[in-house]
Amino acid sequence: MEFSVFRQVLIRALGHMQSIVEKRATLPILVNVKIEVADNLVLSATNVDLELVEHVSADITLGGKTTVPVQMLYDIVRKLPEDAEISFKQESDQLVVSSGRAVFHLPTLPAENFPAMAGSNLTTKFQMTTGDLAHLINQTKFAIPTDDVRYHLGGIFFHISEEDKEKMLTAVATDAQRMALCAMPAPEGSVEMPSVILPRRVIGELSKLLEDATVDDVMVELSDTKARFTVGPATLTSKLVDAQYPNYRVVIPKGNDKIAILDRKQFLNAVDLVSVASVDKTKSVQLTFSMNKLVVNASSPDAGTATQELDVEYNGDSSFTVVFNVKFLMDVAGQVEGEKFQMEMQDPLSPTIIKSTDKNTDALFVLMPMRM
Repeated sequence: MEFSVFRQVLIRALGHMQSIVEKRATLPILVNVKIEVADNLVLSATNVDLELVEHVSADITLGGKTTVPVQMLYDIVRKLPEDAEISFKQESDQLVVSSGRAVFHLPTLPAENFPAMAGSNLTTKFQMTTGDLAHLINQTKFAIPTDDVRYHLGGIFFHISEEDKEKMLTAVATDAQRMALCAMPAPEGSVEMPSVILPRRVIGELSKLLEDATVDDVMVELSDTKARFTVGPATLTSKLVDAQYPNYRVVIPKGNDKIAILDRKQFLNAVDLVSVASVDKTKSVQLTFSMNKLVVNASSPDAGTATQELDVEYNGDSSFTVVFNVKFLMDVAGQVEGEKFQMEMQDPLSPTIIKSTDKNTDALFVLMPMRM
């Protein structure tokens, strides 16, 4: 095997590969990247549950295949000059990597022992724009639980729903304290897709591919057990969360009649400023609404009290107070698109709906208050 490739072409692909690989894998070969050379250069990485295959432009002299430690190769390429050309040549049980006067001998393991994710009957196949898929993910991923205890909530729930007789591709994530929902018209060919839970780890890797994408569309393939996304030269295949997602619609309140309309930037700045006094375990902030006014308040025995007033539109006849976790409140308000958003409330302990005032909004957020 012998080939050469430019650093700026290789570094992006290796960056994707090294984040897939487990740092402490049970099998030595799982910390390696598979390098296959035929008509072009193909890199593969896997952690058994997740597999990434990416094609890279290279000048091929001699075909072949092997595996080398991905982190070591990534570190070498990362530290070379940006315009460097890198040569690769397999010699016995080593891969010789050279650029300029620098030469590295990397240990290899046979490519035949590299595990491949078993093929699956991906029954649904459709295209959507990379921007649309990134939007669905970015509007909801912050609400995925960061722990592994609630396995059934450990990802984004993608499914087809119906709104006003229109089929919608819908993404939902919740950690039981907050919920994010984003929906858009179902792409052609997606209406019969199975409902799937895409794991948190996969969401992170897919987000990187979409962010780096140089193409306009992504190919989505789904079955009941696996998902595959092809973004330009990269193909990401993953197992799905094998669990039943809860009926999230029962937590979306109906009849929240206390409505406040707020300037998003002013609100975020006020909550962020006042939160300096919220240093206790609860990390809470208190919102008190009255006619055309909001008082944002936080206090703790060690940090004292902080208060800021804002002008808002509020439809209530009397004062209304509700308490939220500071981080959760800022996460949700920070996701809302547009200059203004509205909070729809019922009482201090019932779920609050937060959404943009833009009539074309496609996202809705639900946040649970804290007990005062």
